Amino acid sequence: MRWSLASLVLLTLSALPASTLTPQETCELCQVALRTVYGHFAANIPSKRKLVHQLKHECKRHFNYRRRCLLLMKVNYDMIFREMTDGSFRPMEVCLIMKECKPLDSPLSPEIIDPGQPEAFALVSSSNDNYDSSDD
Repeated sequence: MRWSLASLVLLTLSALPASTLTPQETCELCQVALRTVYGHFAANIPSKRKLVHQLKHECKRHFNYRRRCLLLMKVNYDMIFREMTDGSFRPMEVCLIMKECKPLDSPLSPEIIDPGQPEAFALVSSSNDNYDSSDD
């Protein structure tokens, strides 16, 4: 009985995340999550209900950030909805308001996006996206 209890405790501890996130990682994950959700809706958020559903889905994708993300989104979904629908959404500003980022942190560059989420690319243009027909 002792061995099985000890094994259960060890198994539980090994299932926990091995490391905590640095403040920079927390800031980046906050911005990635918000930008991915915004991109999913192509910058046209249909309703708070759908936004909350997509925020939860996105939070669950980030193992080490999951709990923190879900709690933040639950508490701040009204503010996130307002920011995403006012026409000038900036993930960094929302993450600053939620205190996931500090004023001296950098906004994400276009290179830092999750390739598993193709809708995130809709908000990022590269020099290759701009085709100039005068080159022909």
